[in-house]
Amino acid sequence: MIRKPFPFHRIYRPQDADPTAKTDDKDLLPEDDDDLEDIATVDEVVVTSLRRRSNMQKVPVAVSVIKPPLIREARIHNIEDVGTRIPGLTVARYSIGQPTIHMRGVGSNDDGAALDNSIVMFIDDVYVGRITAINMNFHDLERIEVIRGPQGTLYGKNAIGGAINVTSRPPTEQLTGELEATLGNYNRVDIRSVISGPLIEDKLLAKLAFHSRKREGWQKSLFLPGIKQNDENTWSGRGKLLFRLNDRMQIDLNADYNRDNLESTGRIPVIGRVPVRLLGPDGLPTGETILPTDLLNDLGGNVRNAINSDLGFTDRTIWGLSSRISRQGNYGELLSITAYRKTRFSWLEDSTGLPSSLTDQKVNSNVNERHAQFSQEFRWISPDEARLKYVAGLYYLYEHTHRIENFIFPTRHSTTDQNNKTNSFAAFGEATYSLTNQINLTFGARLTYETKKMNQQNISNGAQIVLVEDFILQNTGSWTDFSPNFVLSWQQSDDIMWYASISRGYKSGGFQGAPSTLDLARRTIDPESVWNYEIGYKSQWLEDRLRLNLVGFYSDYRDLQVVQFKTQGNFGVFQTSNAASAGLKGVEVEFALKPVPGLEFSGSYAYLDATYGDFHDQSGQDFTGNTLRQAPRHSLYLAVYYERPFYEGRLRFRADYRYQGESFREPDNSVTIQPAFDLVDASIAYESANNFWEATLWAKNLMDKEYITHLYVLGGNDYALFGTPRTYGLTITLNF
Repeated sequence: MIRKPFPFHRIYRPQDADPTAKTDDKDLLPEDDDDLEDIATVDEVVVTSLRRRSNMQKVPVAVSVIKPPLIREARIHNIEDVGTRIPGLTVARYSIGQPTIHMRGVGSNDDGAALDNSIVMFIDDVYVGRITAINMNFHDLERIEVIRGPQGTLYGKNAIGGAINVTSRPPTEQLTGELEATLGNYNRVDIRSVISGPLIEDKLLAKLAFHSRKREGWQKSLFLPGIKQNDENTWSGRGKLLFRLNDRMQIDLNADYNRDNLESTGRIPVIGRVPVRLLGPDGLPTGETILPTDLLNDLGGNVRNAINSDLGFTDRTIWGLSSRISRQGNYGELLSITAYRKTRFSWLEDSTGLPSSLTDQKVNSNVNERHAQFSQEFRWISPDEARLKYVAGLYYLYEHTHRIENFIFPTRHSTTDQNNKTNSFAAFGEATYSLTNQINLTFGARLTYETKKMNQQNISNGAQIVLVEDFILQNTGSWTDFSPNFVLSWQQSDDIMWYASISRGYKSGGFQGAPSTLDLARRTIDPESVWNYEIGYKSQWLEDRLRLNLVGFYSDYRDLQVVQFKTQGNFGVFQTSNAASAGLKGVEVEFALKPVPGLEFSGSYAYLDATYGDFHDQSGQDFTGNTLRQAPRHSLYLAVYYERPFYEGRLRFRADYRYQGESFREPDNSVTIQPAFDLVDASIAYESANNFWEATLWAKNLMDKEYITHLYVLGGNDYALFGTPRTYGLTITLNF
């Protein structure tokens, strides 16, 4: 048999992982590569979310992994691209700096300066605190791991709904580099470059990575000639240094930078219930009214041609520095992670998308936010060989968020100013004991203490809309929580594992964003808590050709934090309440099937039933039994991948189908209903025999579907942001 080159994008390469990590290469590579062309087995997936490098099939937790081939070929550039590919995860965004991320129906919608996220993101083990910084540009990644359900006994910062772990690629042992260019429709021009290698052999490794994405917008405005809305214009960079002081100690230094400068994102009225007033040529009301949807139709507007007349923008800068000091010893590893991150976010949008020359019932939203955070984590990790394996840690986080939000009306504007400082302290740990060779018992716990101090001010300027009262107020609060975790796992065979877990999750309390009155501003939003019960099954069949993982869960939430925009007249006021209880139950399935060499099918399905158990909001409305927001009952992801030798190289084909069911955007399930949507992406690539170059033709939203990515109510009417239409392009990659 003639040995053929094994494709570089499938094989595990040591330089793609932690250079000092302890791994058994025989668990990651086939024993005999002479038979690679004759063997069809699903690739082993390595995860680090449990603070050790482990086979995904051996960890008793619901975790999904997106690896570099999919990241690159599916052009996964931000958290929105991840959402529809992970069971139970949905992502929508009011703007790039204000996404709403929900896992299994639980998420954060209040973007005030003193409330936390339900779904937490970590970048190289560093917690990303503010919602304005989460939806950043992904590039040069080793993997994306998504853990579903409450986390905290292994993490510096607690996460009540789940955690998204983004791991960047470390420097390589040898000098390597990549250069990539993309041309596409809407005048897309993307550039990516990476150079990595040793500065001092075996002592100091370094890496620099740069990524720029730019394309014109796909949406015009009938009132803004020459402006193309919903564009892309972002660039980011990352630098890494790895010092190997000796065989036992190393220091990793990381720096990252992200810059966005975007045009407007035109809002489209999609459901009209309350008429808006019309203006005459003199700018005064005519006495006539019209539904905003009828106004859109009368002017000839549609999804591709909005009718907003005010120009918006997004201007955001994110940067961070971190150090990771590791000391290996006979009794385990001592790890210190120190990080500082800073975000500047400025944003202006026309919330109704209606022309200001024709109606006075409109409002522009303007946000200026500055956020800085410092975190320090110490972690002790026991040796992998011990019968009792444990992780213990101490964590400190300081956050300073200054958020100014302006609501701009035709003749005046109002301002809310929130300046919050948070201090969070935690001790956490988890231990696993092997009762037998097949049965493991895990116990973990987390003790958290947090304080928040916020100065806030409302200036209504007589507008009496959104912000009704003027006031100056200082809020203080502190919260303490103890959250345990219990897991029992049974390794029935080398290919089958069962586990059952009971875990408690916690999300800190705080103070409402943009309160309309002094009474709402004085209220303390109570912490959330949850007990999550989970049963999981992980298996591989047919001589490792089929991987099948299932998990069933039930979550009992208390004091769920729910934000509403309560309609008053033609606008409304923000109101955050604690839902007394909510029950979530569901089933999630993931599979990968490789029936023959070169062909693989994979996908996932999630069923979710998420309802309020007992919820009366501040105005007395009863939403008991209603479905939680952004909690589709069904979601589906299917993918096919095929590769074969072609002209001494490799030809690869990938296609995926994503479906997200109907969901609700308000506790009142009779209004603001987001329709179901489905998307198809595809790519075809040729890779040269020596891996020196690669060409990829790709398309996203191949069927050019019109679909809503975010929906909200304002003045009794529904307004939407639509997803990007079909985009396509050619990407050329050079490797050395």
